Amino acid sequence: MGNEKKNRNEEIKIDHENIDTEDIMGQIRKKIAGQPRKPELEQRVPPEYSASPAPIPPQTEESSGRKAKIKNLALKLMRPFSPLIKFVVLPVHQELRDSIQNLYKTNQRLDLLERRTNENFSKVHEKLDQIDQATIKRMKELNRVREYTKLLHSLSHNIVVELTKLKIGEERLKITTRILEKDFEFLGGREKVLERKVFE
Repeated sequence: MGNEKKNRNEEIKIDHENIDTEDIMGQIRKKIAGQPRKPELEQRVPPEYSASPAPIPPQTEESSGRKAKIKNLALKLMRPFSPLIKFVVLPVHQELRDSIQNLYKTNQRLDLLERRTNENFSKVHEKLDQIDQATIKRMKELNRVREYTKLLHSLSHNIVVELTKLKIGEERLKITTRILEKDFEFLGGREKVLERKVFE
C-alpha cells in the first residue's frame, strides 16, 4: 500500500529545457504499472463472435461512470504534459491562424477584384454601347455619302454625254458655216460676173 501511494503521489518530472520523450514515457509506464488493476476489467471474458452482429447494449450509468473515470484519468495523466502539448501544438496553431488570416485577406481581395471587374465590365458595356451608337451614325453618314457619290457619278456621266452631244453639234455647225461661206463666195463671184455682162 505504501508503494502504491508513493507511485500515485509521484509526479512525472519534465525537463523543459532538454525534453527527453523516452524518459517521460518510462515515467508514465511506471506510474501506470504502480496503479492497482480493476477486477472488473480483469474478469471480462471476450465475447464469442457469431455470424449475426451482436445487439448494441444500452448505455447504463455504470458505463457512463466508467467513461467519466477514464476521461478524468486521461486528463490527469495528460496534465503534466500540457506545457509540452502546448509547445508542440503552438506552431501548428500559429500556422493555422496565419493560413486563416491569409485566406480571409485573399477572400477580401477576391471580393474587391470581383467588384472592380463588375465595374469595369459595366464601363466597357457603356463604352461599347456608345461605340455602337457612333458606328451606327457613321454607317448612316457613309450610306448618305455613298448615295451622294452615286448621284454625282450619274450626273457627271450625263454631263459628259450632253457635252459630247454639244461638241458634235458644234462641229456640225462649223461645217455648215464653212459650206455657207463657200456658197456665199460662189454667189458673190457669180453676181460680179452677171454685173459685168449686164454693164458691157
